[in-house]
This record gives sequence, C-alpha cells and structure tokens, in this order.
Amino acid sequence: MSWIILGIAGLFECVGAVGLKSSDGFRNRRWTIIFVLGMFASMFLLAIAAQDIPIGTAYAVWTGIGAVGTAIWGMQRFGESKSWQRIACLSFIVMGVITLHATEIEDPPLASSDVAEQPSDTGR
Repeated sequence: MSWIILGIAGLFECVGAVGLKSSDGFRNRRWTIIFVLGMFASMFLLAIAAQDIPIGTAYAVWTGIGAVGTAIWGMQRFGESKSWQRIACLSFIVMGVITLHATEIEDPPLASSDVAEQPSDTGR
C-alpha cells in the first residue's frame, strides 16, 4: 500500500510543478492555489509512504515520478523539446525507479542482542 501512496504522491508532485509553471510567478491566483495544494498533498503522502519505505528510496522514487511526469506534461502542453536525448534520459530515470522498487528488500528488525552498547560521552 505504501508504494501506491508513493506513486500518488509523485503524481501530486507533477500537479505542483505544473501549477508552479502556470502560476506566472504566483501572479495567477488559480494556478498558485493548485501549486500549493498539489505540493501539500504530495509532501503529505510522501511522509505517509516514508513510514514503511526507506526515505532514500522513497525520495528517489517520488522525485523520479515527479520529474518524468512533469517533463512529459511539458512536452505535451508547453511545447518543450522531444529530442531523443531527452527521451533517453527520462527513460533512464524510469528504469531507475523501477529497479529501486524491484530491488527494495526490507531489512530485518534488529534484535536487542544485535545492538552494541554505545559508549556515552559523559566522562569528560
């Protein structure tokens, strides 16, 4: 379930980024509100997903979904470049996100006997 939430968070990241571009420097109130709500929802869902997914993995996947989704939106709606080099780079991001998800292995919880006592720094 956390991975689904993370995917939705990434989609809201796209909404926020498109809202930012369309807000015209926060002069367009409607798009500014879309930006704020999109980013709020995105961060909120990222925080929920990060409770079960390591933060490094969650953040990389979240930004990957946001970057690729926003780039695709920009190519379709804002007339941004569709060069093969750009498509190739976005494909590498997608492959990285898929690989992170496929190779995510949960670490077993540490038993209390596995945790070494840490010396305290109070003996100065």
